[in-house]
Amino acid sequence: LVAFALISASACSGASPDRLPPVDREAALKVSDEFMSDLIADRIGEAVAKFEPAFAAGLGAGEAESGVRSLFGYCGQPLDSELAAEAVGVKVYPDGRRKSTHQFVYSAATTTHAKGECVFAVTMVTEATGPRVTNFGPLKSPKHQAP
Repeated sequence: LVAFALISASACSGASPDRLPPVDREAALKVSDEFMSDLIADRIGEAVAKFEPAFAAGLGAGEAESGVRSLFGYCGQPLDSELAAEAVGVKVYPDGRRKSTHQFVYSAATTTHAKGECVFAVTMVTEATGPRVTNFGPLKSPKHQAP
């Protein structure tokens, strides 16, 4: 349940982000890269601290860390990371607020898969304190998924 909450804590819309302030790509990439480095180095608490404040506060730090670790059961824990793709979009919150997003997708070798078999998507939004992770999840490459 926590893993599901981490991956799908928000709905994303195909709506154009043109009318919303964009996420600062360079600042967001820096935080996203740091987030991936934290996962690689097994600093899960430091990775969780990069989430939106409401996310960690809603779950509590221990439960949030446990949720991130549970996601490693799907693709393994990343051992490295290489930026593979990017996308911009809009996050729609349950209360109707909307924010621009910038998603970074990393190819990674993991503890259970070779590089290219799994990717990690890190979606960023802008908070008053700067870019924060709003969504994170591992994904298996379509050619490596079971039928």
